[in-house]
This record gives sequence, C-alpha cells and structure tokens, in this order.
Amino acid sequence: MVKLIVVQNADMNTGDKMKFCPKCGSTNVEWVLPQIWSKWECRDCGYIGPLIVEDGKMAEEIRKEYLKKQNKI
Repeated sequence: MVKLIVVQNADMNTGDKMKFCPKCGSTNVEWVLPQIWSKWECRDCGYIGPLIVEDGKMAEEIRKEYLKKQNKI
C-alpha cells in the first residue's frame, strides 16, 4: 500500500511557495549551497539540478508516478 502525504502549496507562516523535487515530488529539497541558488538537492531520491517544482498538484502526480516505479523494482 502506498501512502501519499498531501501538502499545501504555500507555507502558512511566510507565504512562500513550497518547493518540490522534479524527480520524486518530495518536499525534502534544499539548495546545495545557499550561495548557489541554481542548484537544488533532494534528500529523498538524490536529485541534484537547477529545476524545482512549485506546483503542488504537479508534485503530487510526480510523487505517484515515482512511487509506482519504485514498487516495480
């Protein structure tokens, strides 16, 4: 059974948009170095790159597909 965590698209305290990994849809993403804003790293799947997703619905679909692929392995 696959569990999905649905998150809101904005941080309630700051109004900032949530950041999602474009490979697995996780919110566990951070800048590689804060001084280099063009590189992100996902702590869940290991993605490192310049792209980041800010659309919660898109991230949900990415997450579903990623988990589906992981279960096939």
